[in-house]
Amino acid sequence: MFDIIIPIFRISEEFLVRALDSVKNQSYTQGIEVFVIDGTPEKYKEYDTQSLVNSYGFNYLVQEPTYKLVGGARNQGVNAGNNPYLAFLDGDDYWYQSYLEEMKLSIEESDEKVKVWSCALDCEFPVYSSSTGMHKINRVYGYYPEYLSVLETHPHFAYYFLMGHPPAPTGTIIERNVFIENNGYDEELGIIEDTELLLRIVGDPRKKNVEEINHYSFIHYVGGYHYIGQENTTNRGTQSGVSELDCDIYTYFEENGRKFRNRHPRPTAEEVLKEGLPEGFLESTEGVMRERVLT
Repeated sequence: MFDIIIPIFRISEEFLVRALDSVKNQSYTQGIEVFVIDGTPEKYKEYDTQSLVNSYGFNYLVQEPTYKLVGGARNQGVNAGNNPYLAFLDGDDYWYQSYLEEMKLSIEESDEKVKVWSCALDCEFPVYSSSTGMHKINRVYGYYPEYLSVLETHPHFAYYFLMGHPPAPTGTIIERNVFIENNGYDEELGIIEDTELLLRIVGDPRKKNVEEINHYSFIHYVGGYHYIGQENTTNRGTQSGVSELDCDIYTYFEENGRKFRNRHPRPTAEEVLKEGLPEGFLESTEGVMRERVLT
């Protein structure tokens, strides 16, 4: 039923073992195929990743040069499989034991217009205090109960919801057919490539008729753990092919953001009022605050 896609780039052995164990220990294991796509350059490899992945009976793929960045790694993994649903798991994250079982039940109970499913994830993120030092704050990533009711009554607003409150790939399932129809991840984007794909899949209600809009289903369930640290791409860290690009990383991130906004301009205040959306529905929070300095 599921192709499980795990992209890795300079992932520690501890993190990768944790992720692979979480797949191996799933309560639902029928009809799954696992693809680990390794984009780590040889000069950074500190352990035998292929032997580790093969010891689980999973498929190990070296990321091919024609597939760029993390989006390309995921695309390569998708193209290697053929199951009807795609389950994405980042190499530094992990799932709880019942994740696939819960997502399977949700898929089976969904209307045929639903093409994307996601759930919440546990996470912790760093906060620095000038008086007490570094702290780790625990919270749930991607859970917005005050806005989810809008999706239940107005499913064609999924585009607006995802624009402000995107789920992490680790907690997201996508139907293969709609992934292929939308040409997968855009490999020109080193950040927000996951949100950009979801927006293309569900469709902008300003450009499409209601009948053409794909639906998005959020499961009220915490399905795993999402890692946020200094190595992450979104923190301009090393845990991504972005760090290997011959360019100024800050400029690159700004250019990515500009491309995203050009393709998916935020609705105007007039459009929001016209749709009757609640205050805060479009606010982008990414589920957690990134690192902050407290005074």
